[in-house]
Amino acid sequence: MEINECDQLRLPGTVCKPDVRTQQRLVESQYEAIARFKLNETVPIDVVTHFETAKNLYLYAWFVYRFYPVSEQQALASLEFALRERFPDLVKEQKGQRGFGLKKLMNHAIENNHINNEMFTTREHWAWNRAEMRHSFEKMQEMMAAGLESMEWSNSEVVVTQEDLDCDWLGIFKETIPKIRNEYAHGSGQLKPADTHTFEMVVEIINQLYPKKI
Repeated sequence: MEINECDQLRLPGTVCKPDVRTQQRLVESQYEAIARFKLNETVPIDVVTHFETAKNLYLYAWFVYRFYPVSEQQALASLEFALRERFPDLVKEQKGQRGFGLKKLMNHAIENNHINNEMFTTREHWAWNRAEMRHSFEKMQEMMAAGLESMEWSNSEVVVTQEDLDCDWLGIFKETIPKIRNEYAHGSGQLKPADTHTFEMVVEIINQLYPKKI
């Protein structure tokens, strides 16, 4: 089986042409989607540079669609980089110990209140997304139970509960982030549609680790 033409090495004459899977989207929209993620001025410059590389990979996925997972992997690596820079003594103490990595660094940051759920600036937005997904699932279940092939519903029906607002995002992140990062690190054929949720999550956590100067 031959590799798809769009996944092959670009020829000099096609380097600046959009990937066939992104050509319906303007490159300006691609830029706007990723440019909004900013790290605080207190974040070490090496970490900032590492994260900017992730953003550039996302932007250039407009030309090469398979840069999307590479950009996500780079963003998650930026988070681990930021944690290691934030807790150098812990890194030195645990050096060479089996199993020491991103998850343990996250646990250390959480247990010592360097990061917490209350400080997430997008917490309400995440809560609404959680409620919207639940509402959509319930409507799909209702549609199948009624034997219908289609059903219309409005997001105005979505109700954000206190449980949504109190969701332990950090508990979710510390379990899922290392798994996603490891999957990419060990090689994966997974190719997801464009999504900036990982970037949003990474920026939120890093900015808590390095808060703005008062």
